[in-house]
Amino acid sequence: MDDLYDTDILAWSQRQAAVLRDLAARRDLPNELDLDHVAEEIEDVGRSELTAVQSFLRLCLVHVIKAACSPRESLAPGWGEEAVRFRGDALDRLTPSMLGLIDLDAIWRRAVRESEESLAFYDEPLPPSLPTKCPFSLEALTARSFDVRAAVESLKPPRDAAEAEPE
Repeated sequence: MDDLYDTDILAWSQRQAAVLRDLAARRDLPNELDLDHVAEEIEDVGRSELTAVQSFLRLCLVHVIKAACSPRESLAPGWGEEAVRFRGDALDRLTPSMLGLIDLDAIWRRAVRESEESLAFYDEPLPPSLPTKCPFSLEALTARSFDVRAAVESLKPPRDAAEAEPE
């Protein structure tokens, strides 16, 4: 059981909370034990880690979107570096039991909204070509081999004919 604590805090916290709730149902324990609330607090530990992973993934996607969609190309490398850092922070905390609980499309929608609001400060609208659903699978985004630079390139809007290279 201790190994689960070190490898998957969310699964550990859910298991411990279930055991405590089973204990709370017993009538032979002292009344002073507030096992329902203790179980809730332990579950919160796991939920907090899940929320952190989701936040880091969202921030990664925000920076990928901004790097891909802003015409200020000089800012793209910095946003790309931030995306790499946030993704790394997510991977540091990600556990197997979290994978089935992460709604990447919901995270994507929020990342798009945040990117749109951020770029609006510079009068830079998001291109209509930006996907409405996350173009990356959770498996791909969390794979060690995920290439942030390629992700940025894949989201860049198509160039206008006026911007095309001269013939």
